[in-house]
Amino acid sequence: MTARHIVMATVGSQGDLFPFLAAGRELRQRGYRVTIGAQGIHRDAVGEAGLDFVLASGIAEPEDKAAFAARAFHPWRGPRFVVRDLAAADVASSYAALAPVCADADAIVTSTLAFAGQILGETRRITWLSAALSPAVFLSAFDPPATGIEWLDRFLRSSPRRGAWVRRIGETVTSPWTKAVRSFRQSLGLATVSAWGDPFHRGQHARDGVLAMYSPLLGRPPPDSPAHTVATGYCRYVPSGDVLPPDMAAFLDAGDAPLVFTLGSAAVHAGEAFLRESMTTAAALGRRAVLLTGSPEMRARLPVTLPGEVFAAYYAPHGALFTRAAAVVHHGGIGTTQEALRAGCPELVVPHGFDQPDNAARIVRLGVGDVLPASRYRADAATTLLRALLSDEGVASRAQRAAAVIRAENGARVAADVIEQAIARRLRK
Repeated sequence: MTARHIVMATVGSQGDLFPFLAAGRELRQRGYRVTIGAQGIHRDAVGEAGLDFVLASGIAEPEDKAAFAARAFHPWRGPRFVVRDLAAADVASSYAALAPVCADADAIVTSTLAFAGQILGETRRITWLSAALSPAVFLSAFDPPATGIEWLDRFLRSSPRRGAWVRRIGETVTSPWTKAVRSFRQSLGLATVSAWGDPFHRGQHARDGVLAMYSPLLGRPPPDSPAHTVATGYCRYVPSGDVLPPDMAAFLDAGDAPLVFTLGSAAVHAGEAFLRESMTTAAALGRRAVLLTGSPEMRARLPVTLPGEVFAAYYAPHGALFTRAAAVVHHGGIGTTQEALRAGCPELVVPHGFDQPDNAARIVRLGVGDVLPASRYRADAATTLLRALLSDEGVASRAQRAAAVIRAENGARVAADVIEQAIARRLRK
């Protein structure tokens, strides 16, 4: 009997990929064939997970990563650039790549910006589920995403009526961003938007199930999320070889737990001064530091020879490293946020854009960290906030309790269960 085939279509950074790899690997272990449709930069990661890969995007890796990051993480114009000029503009080429792969598929699972995958899920006679990879995806009236402006967020969260206003404004402002998707739908003989709505908002949520693939610690699906939404818990993907490089392990073994500074896989090129300010912060606190530079280009911005209490590397497995940290200073990407939660250490979140301010606000509400916007990230401010976090026994205690909760979650198993059940229901119809 031929194995049932599940296609997973995602667009974005590692934070948009890893939950799919976690669920995909679980499904593969159950006997399914799993194909990941993504950008070319993710080919090796998909192969390492033991899953099939299809290049489902014409979005090229930028030659000037710093310039690209500056544009993508601009506070106001960045989201429009990513949604309109990258994901929406790519819908035709992505559809052409995914359509043949879906010819024998039993199900497709799509992420927020996988517009072509959404169209295939809507129109093909297959099971279609979607993924919400962070709470902000729901744009809920009951749990509106944080803007990063404290007084405004308090005002907007004070009643669902105000939250609904945020949602209406958000949908109105962003509607032109998906014009290319609507035009492509028309070329296929479809209505400009699905029965669910705009593809960047309510239209992204699938007919047969919505997977909230993050820890309920950050927020449970709100009352106005689709009725068939399931909170899976953290879908944690651990690449093979999730061990520290020998030289980093030796550094960690040689002294006290360090501060870890990272801007993840996407925002790292937007933080030109982040690494220098971070080194100054660690020195002011008398702490050792691990700097994850993200690339050789960013490492080149640091002195060739670093002080003995500072260690720099392009990358290290977050799970293995964060459990050795005194605190983690990071950008607020959903994957990094959850790994820091799982490590049980305080977090100072430096959000750059997208869902990051909202993830940061949720860490603050949990009482396990603080936030310092990227535009205000300076050594003096970071030093003050970190000193307070590191000396607060309440923060340490809450962080440890949160770690125990998230470590007990198995989002990949729950997601796989939901996908299997959705396929079975559709086959019975």
